[in-house]
Amino acid sequence: MGTREEKQLEFALDLMLQRVNEMKASLSSLIMKLEHDHQNVNFPVFLDSFSVISGQMNTLMRLLRSDKVPLLKALTVLPLSLNPEHDQALLTMTEGRLNCFNHEVVPDYLRTKPVPDVENKHVAVEMRASQANQDIINKQAAQLTKMANHAIELITTARDDWEASERGGIPATFSNNDTQELVAALHTGKAFKALPGPPPVRQPATSTSAPTTQPTVKAPGPIKTNIKSAASHL
Repeated sequence: MGTREEKQLEFALDLMLQRVNEMKASLSSLIMKLEHDHQNVNFPVFLDSFSVISGQMNTLMRLLRSDKVPLLKALTVLPLSLNPEHDQALLTMTEGRLNCFNHEVVPDYLRTKPVPDVENKHVAVEMRASQANQDIINKQAAQLTKMANHAIELITTARDDWEASERGGIPATFSNNDTQELVAALHTGKAFKALPGPPPVRQPATSTSAPTTQPTVKAPGPIKTNIKSAASHL
């Protein structure tokens, strides 16, 4: 590689490193919000952060496809040295993620293809996706779109109702007429129905006829006796 190509590669690497650091800062900021300030993170805020990261990713991909960047696929990266000992400079450079560059980490950090198991699963998923019926996919997509539109309509209606209630003030939670009726019912018994009383106890019937008169016993009259003198019999 000539001097001009080396300078061009060095310039491209500096640009890529700058874009990657910007994306890393955005990811770190989003992770910090989710871990330490998740109470104030709503869905619109999350979408805004995600859109920023997506834009930075697209910028990096455009940079890699640019004519100013040499074709990285034609380059081979080889480790200059492997050291199983603790390396403080490497630890500082990697922000505490890697403390040594040994035979264990080299295959992961210098890998240009996924792990064979992951690659096989990815190929299997792509084959299943390519064999799917297009009509079924269109029907499922239409059904999903219908459900999403219905959910959006419900959310929009609820939001409009909530905003209308906010503009109209807090709705009344009591009725003055009902309060007056309750007070009158407690003090005067108004609107209460009288419960039927117990049936009257039936008393035995009493005779109202005149009392029967007992027959009067006639007092004996004067007894008349004829007392003759004993001399008359003599």
